[in-house]
Amino acid sequence: MINKSEAIKNLRPDIEWVMIGDNVAGITWHTPDVEPLTEAEVVKEMKRLEALAVTTEANRQAALQAARTFALSLGFTQVMLDVMYPNLAP
Repeated sequence: MINKSEAIKNLRPDIEWVMIGDNVAGITWHTPDVEPLTEAEVVKEMKRLEALAVTTEANRQAALQAARTFALSLGFTQVMLDVMYPNLAP
């Protein structure tokens, strides 16, 4: 789960700030001339990052499945794969 802090860091990289509690409007920006964020901007970024994480994990799982399928097509057994490449285990 993506939290507000991660979203803020992504929206304002290399910017120093402090947020007490969970209130975006109460962020203290320590870097000068920073455009403040709105709650809506942060929530939108949280949703975007969460969707990206889901897609990334789905792509990772698909790649692992493709690797397993390919290795099995080369004549490896599932036991061989489990021993040699435990990260390919289903």
